[in-house]
Amino acid sequence: MIRLDKTSKQAIYEQIVQGFKALIMTGKVRPHEQLPSVRKLAKQLGVNPNTVQKSYAILAKEGFLYSVAGKGDFAADNAAQIKDMRKSEIREMFIKATKEARDSGLWIDEIFAIVDEAYSSN
Repeated sequence: MIRLDKTSKQAIYEQIVQGFKALIMTGKVRPHEQLPSVRKLAKQLGVNPNTVQKSYAILAKEGFLYSVAGKGDFAADNAAQIKDMRKSEIREMFIKATKEARDSGLWIDEIFAIVDEAYSSN
């Protein structure tokens, strides 16, 4: 389900958050599907349960999951909102990368060529 890179500079809880966001946005975890319990996921990943709890709290705050008392945590049913949020994040990253490319001396046609290459691959 989620794979961690313990050699990464990115914190484990952030990797768990990103992993679940990707699973939810791609539909691999469906709306209202129950997520593993904190203890179960912690055991599977070999991490402290507090790390998983922190990740779940962030996901809940950002609207990716919701909790039901006595039942557990579930993927939220807000795919449109999540996709819009992701598009906004990508737009911000693209603007930043484009400005860096411009500041590094790339011309607009070179930037377009890079974008075209990225869309043509795969």
